[in-house]
Amino acid sequence: MIDYSKLFEEFFPIEQPKTRTTYVQNKFAVDIKDESATLALSVLGHDPKDIEINCFEDKIEIKAKKIGEDKENPFNQLVSDIEERINVGKNFDGRKAKAEIKHGILLITIERKEESKPKKLTPKLG
Repeated sequence: MIDYSKLFEEFFPIEQPKTRTTYVQNKFAVDIKDESATLALSVLGHDPKDIEINCFEDKIEIKAKKIGEDKENPFNQLVSDIEERINVGKNFDGRKAKAEIKHGILLITIERKEESKPKKLTPKLG
């Protein structure tokens, strides 16, 4: 005798509700110019007042905790805690950094140290 209920389940499985947490690793981009460098990091979903930025001569630390859970909004699955330490290198001074948020992107601009700025030479015609 054929058990049609099992056959039906084999071809049309009953899906159980799935619960999962999605973690999106934080990534940052760097744009280096002659006079400065700009670091860009997505902070979408974070309240700007909850973002902590600590600037040192050789590094910048950025921290933000995910606050609250809105189970109805799937966007919140894309929001994760942020904890980044970015080494700025010997040519830049992290203590002189400036930060702003535009469209959910944290932009940190750091100036090049005076001694590491490129010197432009104009050759003389002789």
